[in-house]
Amino acid sequence: MVSTLLVLPSRQRAAVLNCSSPSQARTDCTGSPSGPLVLVQENSSPWGFASMLNASKAATRVLSSSLKATEMQAGWHSFLRRGGKILRRSASLAVPSARAWTTPLRAKQMTLSAAPALLPQLSFRRSFSTSATPDLTRPLPGLARASQGQNTLKVWWQDGESDEFPYIWLRDNCLCPACFLDTASSRVSRVTDLSHDMRPKEVCVSEDGASLRVVWEDEHEGTYSASWLHERAFNPTQQNMHENFYKLRPELWDSDMSRRIPRASFDELMENDAALLKLLESMEVLGFTVVSGARQEEGELQRLSERVSYLVPSHYGTTFTVKSKADPSNPAYTGKYLDLHSDLVFLHYKPCVQLLHCITQFSGDGGDSTLADSHRVAVQMRELYPQKFRFLTDVPVDFRDVATDEGFQFDIIARRPMISTKPNGEIETVNISTTGRDSHFGVSPKDAVGWYDAYLTYCELLYRPENHFLYKLEAGEILIVDNLRILHGRTGYRAYEGQRHVQGGYWDWDMMRSRRRVLQRKLKGSPSGI
Repeated sequence: MVSTLLVLPSRQRAAVLNCSSPSQARTDCTGSPSGPLVLVQENSSPWGFASMLNASKAATRVLSSSLKATEMQAGWHSFLRRGGKILRRSASLAVPSARAWTTPLRAKQMTLSAAPALLPQLSFRRSFSTSATPDLTRPLPGLARASQGQNTLKVWWQDGESDEFPYIWLRDNCLCPACFLDTASSRVSRVTDLSHDMRPKEVCVSEDGASLRVVWEDEHEGTYSASWLHERAFNPTQQNMHENFYKLRPELWDSDMSRRIPRASFDELMENDAALLKLLESMEVLGFTVVSGARQEEGELQRLSERVSYLVPSHYGTTFTVKSKADPSNPAYTGKYLDLHSDLVFLHYKPCVQLLHCITQFSGDGGDSTLADSHRVAVQMRELYPQKFRFLTDVPVDFRDVATDEGFQFDIIARRPMISTKPNGEIETVNISTTGRDSHFGVSPKDAVGWYDAYLTYCELLYRPENHFLYKLEAGEILIVDNLRILHGRTGYRAYEGQRHVQGGYWDWDMMRSRRRVLQRKLKGSPSGI
């Protein structure tokens, strides 16, 4: 028997369920870090159920202010009505800091102390035999009635749930032809049409519950469909559903990922939208993919980009060729070892996604790609060495690229911290490049010493065997990596003994997520426009 603690979001409910499985109990959830959370005790885990229970309590304090086990049954059915199916696929929660390299006691301490701090970074291991996107074709309840409050309109759904919508939000999102251009999914109303004290004069729910009609005090009239309102309801469940449509939740991984590398077929990507959607989902969640079956010639990145996103140019061109050169303008154009790094950190608009198409691979030893999840290592460092972590988030570093490539001279400098975080504490990107970091350092000698201490500590974690792995690309394979998250490197090879030819390029995350949403709407149905 394996015990699983299930913590549910919004309509807050909790319960301890008993599950039986040879090795672990699994479940699946969709949503953001404030959404459903499942803690799974695996037989191989160094921390017991009691520790899990304590950790879940810590997480619960962040996620919910009130959880009542006695209300579990009613809350569970309510959640299924509002949130759709969550037990769809196989997944388990991975706590990045509780790994084999820690002692059992340390794992427990880290789990308990880090629950609030690590919560934004916790993620779910998903099987990519099914989609990582939520079920968007579920039936939605109709409207039952509506009631006017002081600043909000309260509606009751036919399933018994209720939601409130601010008056000013309803008027701002009026869908009448005078306010909304349907072909562009865009407002055409003006901000001067809004006021703080606007109120409805009349509110009416249609007999079939399919729509809500609102007549305002200025006689302006708008109609909202029940499905449109339900998708935009101001409750955590619906907001978490939209959060997962906006951006899929990443899964932080370790060297075990070498045994489950996400793969795709070039030909299938060119012809099959479902295969392309799976690739885009994998990129958002895992941060990298290996595509096989490309022709062993330049130009394949352009072909693939026609299906996904435009190629983003840099000072090395729209694409660039990586091979050993007599007068290299970049260390990559040699056979030397390349430390784990992110590309073009000296650009303020650091490319989002990198593609490396292996046209010819070096036949001897060397030329292997090294891959690591920089966000996972950053989370570990924040928990283990919080003061050193702050050095890397607070101290600005100069990154510089000075050279001449194909007759074009450049001197590019960007100043940024090594680790960038979002306002909610999540890791945004890691900027690390041994070759691109400049010798100018605009800090005091004392701070420089402190920064190097923190930098070397991060690198020590990064190069631990459990935090990275090697993969040697074969000719015809394309490695695609999230350049904001996944670090890549290369083992050295004897360039004078053979050839290694790789063509590289970059994609943009905005366009990739746009493509994923378009395919999601096409293949599965999805929330409507604005």
